[in-house]
Amino acid sequence: MTTTAALMILLTNSSSQPLTLKSSKVNGSSSAKSIDLPKTLNKGTYGGLELPASDTPYTAEWVYTPDDGKTLLSFTTSLSGPTGITITPSDTGSSASKWQLAEGPTLTKDGWSVRYYYAPSS
Repeated sequence: MTTTAALMILLTNSSSQPLTLKSSKVNGSSSAKSIDLPKTLNKGTYGGLELPASDTPYTAEWVYTPDDGKTLLSFTTSLSGPTGITITPSDTGSSASKWQLAEGPTLTKDGWSVRYYYAPSS
């Protein structure tokens, strides 16, 4: 059986506008049923967030909002095996065009380390 890699998460908000966590979930993991993310992302970087390695492929998804749910900024990360990763950003709603989402994945000996970026559009 191939173990699916761990996921270490860094969240970076480069805007002065705070983001509020709307939802988060983990599907398919044999080792984690949820992920504990900051309720509010002020400007800066938040680390120390991790999903452990799993015996099964899994997906982690979370949604932040800058405006009480009118705009949804989400990332869906699917992991499979020791090196498989797919990251899908999504921004929808009234102020979606004011935001840019990006990610920077790096494979380490401990699993995937991914920095997720929330930035104002230029």
